[in-house]
Amino acid sequence: MTSGTQSYVVLGGTSCVAKALAQRIRVAGGNLLLTARCESSAAELAEQFSCETAVSVADDSASIDRAVQLAMERFGKIDGVVNCMGTVLLKPAHLTTDQEWHDTLSINLTSSFYLIRAAVKAMRQGGGSIVLISSAAAQIGLANHEAIAAAKAGIIGLTISAAATYAGRGIRVNAVAPGLVKSEMTRKLWESESAAAVSTQMHALGRLGEPDDIAKAIAWLLDSENNWITGQTICVDGGLSSVMSRLKV
Repeated sequence: MTSGTQSYVVLGGTSCVAKALAQRIRVAGGNLLLTARCESSAAELAEQFSCETAVSVADDSASIDRAVQLAMERFGKIDGVVNCMGTVLLKPAHLTTDQEWHDTLSINLTSSFYLIRAAVKAMRQGGGSIVLISSAAAQIGLANHEAIAAAKAGIIGLTISAAATYAGRGIRVNAVAPGLVKSEMTRKLWESESAAAVSTQMHALGRLGEPDDIAKAIAWLLDSENNWITGQTICVDGGLSSVMSRLKV
């Protein structure tokens, strides 16, 4: 990442991707504020990464506003923000409850809107980078992904519109779209030998993703050296969304 002291806010700091990203930011010497859903988790993050923390909830815009404001107070500026809040819901539409639909949209899409709204106010003078997390499921039709695909596709639309709105202020807005990443959230999928085998076969490069695969792409988009990139959704998915399963040649 860019040399010099950069300052970042990452929502959903307890996720595996957020932790991998936090490690990269701290190794590079960056200032960092991570958020968690409760005080105890925030305290654990503060100890693990020697960083600032705050409590933020996806459907509470005020809590996200406070996290961004706290970062501004602590660091004096914000160079980049990332939303790692997310869920995985694998159900067909006819089995998805109203609450599951609401929660999926809220945690993934609504939180991203709230973060953009808060971040652009902090970045409007000096510019910066906003990175959201979409999914390969928003790029290719996958069975039983209706709710999560809708939420993640919404993030793509949000990304390109916000990129257009705020480009004049030097604020870049991009998204990363992972395939299946081995994380706590997806543990049931990759710990099952049969499910892991099927999922691996769907990824042309022949393996599931690791949290650092996604963290590396996010860090690249945050880097101010890559300041001619905005409105993009970068698929980091082992080929899932665009390449047919590999054939042995």
